[in-house]
Amino acid sequence: MFKSFIPEHLYKDWLLHFSGFLTWSIICFLSLNNLPVGAELFLKLTAFLSFYLSFAIIVSSKAADFPRRDKLILLCQVVVVLILIKFDKYDIAPILLVLIATQLPSRFSRRQAMYIMISITAAHFLLKFDGNMLNTLFHVIIYLMLQVFGFSAIESNLREVKAKEELSAINQELLATRFMLKESSQRKERLRISRDLHDVIGHQLTALALNLEVSRHKVPEEFKPLLGQNLAHAKTLLSDVREVVKEMRTEEQFDLVDKLSALIEQLPGCQLKVESAPKINALSLKQQLMFCLQEGVSNAIRHGKANTFTLSAIKTEQQLSLYLLDNGSVKSANVLSSMESDKEDNQLVNQPDNQLVNQPDNQRDKQSGSGLAGMQERLADFNGLVELIQTSTGCTLKIQVEDSYD
Repeated sequence: MFKSFIPEHLYKDWLLHFSGFLTWSIICFLSLNNLPVGAELFLKLTAFLSFYLSFAIIVSSKAADFPRRDKLILLCQVVVVLILIKFDKYDIAPILLVLIATQLPSRFSRRQAMYIMISITAAHFLLKFDGNMLNTLFHVIIYLMLQVFGFSAIESNLREVKAKEELSAINQELLATRFMLKESSQRKERLRISRDLHDVIGHQLTALALNLEVSRHKVPEEFKPLLGQNLAHAKTLLSDVREVVKEMRTEEQFDLVDKLSALIEQLPGCQLKVESAPKINALSLKQQLMFCLQEGVSNAIRHGKANTFTLSAIKTEQQLSLYLLDNGSVKSANVLSSMESDKEDNQLVNQPDNQLVNQPDNQRDKQSGSGLAGMQERLADFNGLVELIQTSTGCTLKIQVEDSYD
């Protein structure tokens, strides 16, 4: 399928970006139209082109890609516009301040953006002050309000986009939770029915067969054939019940990869790649691992916005190591906030094979936490060890357990 070379966020907001380009074009034309060919025309044209190129760089990149670079570019834009305002004969260059304001919501908080716009307005006032305090004040306040309007419009749009992303993540988590509850309830119901068949009906049929056997030796000869037939039917029914119980318990031997694939297939836009399937002997271990992997998928989707998962396994004798890799974001400080512990002395995950990303300590996820602790408790009977590892492409949930037959 053909894929557009235009980034998705640009394609969605093309009208906004086009209007910004059109605004810049009109201001540039009006400012340069009556200027004679010379140094002033060349310098102003250079300033306008520099502004638009920096504007294009900002709007064509995501806020999380190059935060420091983008802030420096925005500072350069402010300086360029203030210079244009200083030498503006038609008093139209301040409109470019509105374009600057539209770039602030994705890079700064509301408070920071207000400080920036107020500082720009103060500089604008000093540049345009001609001795008439009131006129100059009204002049700069009008442009300040336009900046606030442009900032508010873009901020509102970004909030809507963020809300949709959060809603999508919550919806995916609900689908995963529903799958987990469905599987758990079905498993419990099968176990309950099999136990009832074995403990109630099975015991009653056994008692009935014994009574028929005893009765056959005490009744007259004419009734013994009938009791023999009833005894055979009772034994056949008991055998059938035991066979049903055996089949129901055999169904508990599910395939871990198939169950995990079925879960991820229900999540919109998510996919699972299996590099090596784990071979697990113990049914109880397989069930607990399924719960742990489901929780790992749920947290990766919700907090890291992951949509691609890779499962691999390494087994040596009874030692089993599972790796669930995802492509979730590792730049956000709250990627796995639900797994963060209240303890202040938690140690960071040990770096395997030099794959950890070099990041500040305050941006790294901690090894211990409520989510990881819950997994650890589930796998305690199997000497389980759970770790969360940040890699250059996402996060890896590493699970080490000892496997043995039930």
